[in-house]
Amino acid sequence: MPTERVQVDEKILSTLLRLAYEVLGIECAPHCNFFEYGDSLAATHMCSLAAKRHGWKISARDVFAWESFTLLAGAIERDKGDQKAH
Repeated sequence: MPTERVQVDEKILSTLLRLAYEVLGIECAPHCNFFEYGDSLAATHMCSLAAKRHGWKISARDVFAWESFTLLAGAIERDKGDQKAH
């Protein structure tokens, strides 16, 4: 896991953490990986909620690939920026 500080949109991060809480029933730390708390079925559920509520296009594979909620939030933020550019 990267040790440098990552700047992300706090709104995206807090929304992502709220979705994780809704799916898992526990508060997750921003620097931790989703899979420290849940499994791939839970990750798929969180991704589905994220798509329905916020239009985010993330998959369970993305949740696995980005090693923390903070890094995943950064990927979501970049994806939103790319969508606006097109």
